[in-house]
Amino acid sequence: MKSIFTGTFDELKERLSSIGGDWDESQANKKVLRLNGGVMNWYESTGTIQFQGKDKPRAKLEDLVLSCLDPDHQPKATADPIEEGVSGEPKDSTEDSTPERGSVGRAYLDGVFENSEIVIGLVSAVGTETTRVVTPLKDRLSHFGYDAKEIKVSSLLVTDGSAANEYERIKSLMDAGDQRRKDTKLNSILAYGAAKLISDKRDEAKPKRAYIINSLKHPDEVEALRKIYGQGFYLFGVHAEKKRRLHYLTNDKNLSDPQAIELTDIDEDEKVKHGQRTRDTFHLADFYINFGKNDDQVKNTVQRFLELIFAHPYKNPTFDEFAMFMAFSSSVRSGDLSRQVGAVIARNDQILSTGSNETPRKGGGLYWAKVDGASGKVIDEQDGKDYTRNEDSNKVEQQEILSEIMRGVKQVSGLTEAQASEVEMVLNHSRIKDLTEFGRVVHAEMEAILSCGRAGISTIDGTLYCTTFPCHNCAKHIIAAGIKRVVYVEPYPKSKALEFHSDSIELRTKLESDGNSESSHVVFEPFTGVGARRFLDFFSMSLGGGIKLTRKGKDGKIVDWAKSTANVRVALLPESYKEIERDAAEIFQQS
Repeated sequence: MKSIFTGTFDELKERLSSIGGDWDESQANKKVLRLNGGVMNWYESTGTIQFQGKDKPRAKLEDLVLSCLDPDHQPKATADPIEEGVSGEPKDSTEDSTPERGSVGRAYLDGVFENSEIVIGLVSAVGTETTRVVTPLKDRLSHFGYDAKEIKVSSLLVTDGSAANEYERIKSLMDAGDQRRKDTKLNSILAYGAAKLISDKRDEAKPKRAYIINSLKHPDEVEALRKIYGQGFYLFGVHAEKKRRLHYLTNDKNLSDPQAIELTDIDEDEKVKHGQRTRDTFHLADFYINFGKNDDQVKNTVQRFLELIFAHPYKNPTFDEFAMFMAFSSSVRSGDLSRQVGAVIARNDQILSTGSNETPRKGGGLYWAKVDGASGKVIDEQDGKDYTRNEDSNKVEQQEILSEIMRGVKQVSGLTEAQASEVEMVLNHSRIKDLTEFGRVVHAEMEAILSCGRAGISTIDGTLYCTTFPCHNCAKHIIAAGIKRVVYVEPYPKSKALEFHSDSIELRTKLESDGNSESSHVVFEPFTGVGARRFLDFFSMSLGGGIKLTRKGKDGKIVDWAKSTANVRVALLPESYKEIERDAAEIFQQS
């Protein structure tokens, strides 16, 4: 059986001209022939031919095509004539998109895999009106032909049903989630439950399926879903200012002010291993959405994100997205023992400097790994980065302070050993553990400012992009440097920047800033757009994890893109690598 044609498309059309049927030439790498319910896909890059449709129409078309391409082809015994209705037309011309054995892997290898499932997770703080995102997501996905189902994580939680009001209902769900994580000793257990709900609700009769998980509250849940669904899982971080969320809880849900504050504090970080950690989950997002002044702003943001998922070839990054990607790229050069932070300073849509948290080097700048000319090894200078000294100086000093306090307490108080242990426990949970001034590293934001200074570049009216909300030490330098705008991703609750510098710093969202761009304060705003972890997947034509983008045809004209024919760029495959490996071997053997 000949299943590969290596000629040109014009040659293929000529060879099959006697068959008739309708050609679809709208896709760059795939040409489609439809005839009486049978479908033939021809992939130009590899020459692979794939047949789809109901059994009889597919078999009939396959015999017709292969007979034209191979004179020695023998029709299949099972290829009965197409059953006709009263009008003489095929009785059922509905296309069956279920591929034949091996075609999933082949389509993937050809660069076009149709009808990939999509799994979207939402992470948002309590009091965020997630329906403002779920509703347009469902609506916009339907424009791509997808049936979207909402997976409510709260449906997995069992409560006693005694809640008398909204506060008790929300609190009981939080407690139930904590208890489930504690009982199972799995902080990812609710992600596994969401996967079960997806499996239960999967309707194989609908070829295009999407699932919206609402909502995730722990980093381990995100990690688990990425293990299950790989790059086919997309995390949407939905941001609403705390003032707005508190207003929603008190006015729309009728909570008292203390109740609303209590729930938001619990939701952000319960400070126990099995508790909710929404704040630590949020910064793992692939896309960041900020609620604007109206629903149209949210809808347009959702629409753009979906167009990127569906491989729109003409969607390019904003400067904010590019600059934040550069900040994250800068962060990975850090060898800090605790975390990696990156920063970028820009002005007039131009990058001025970058910075990361790393130890300073004599002569200016930070330590880099070096290539040894003699051996070719990549090495770090001894006693330079913290790891070469085998310790974090900040933690060492913190512990020395605590020990010094305890020695003094024992000398003057006459405490028993049990009482001394209690005091020590209190100290270990005090804000002494939040001190940062004993660290050797230069913070990323400070290094970005210093880098401008070393190069003689002014930072006045610049924008600083940083992967983490600046600490109060960095904030005062940012203010003094004349920077007018700060964009961040990950919250940093230990920072006292807003409290210490309320005279100089204003916190607001980008959409609010665009509506009133002039401010006498330094504007701190959460990042909106495509996160750094998926930047190449959606904006690079060839370096991402999905299919390559094609923007023009051989005639130099731009390639059309339409929702009706668009495919997911990074496919979620229902096959293992071994099955795809088998398909690759078959292509080789048949070539």
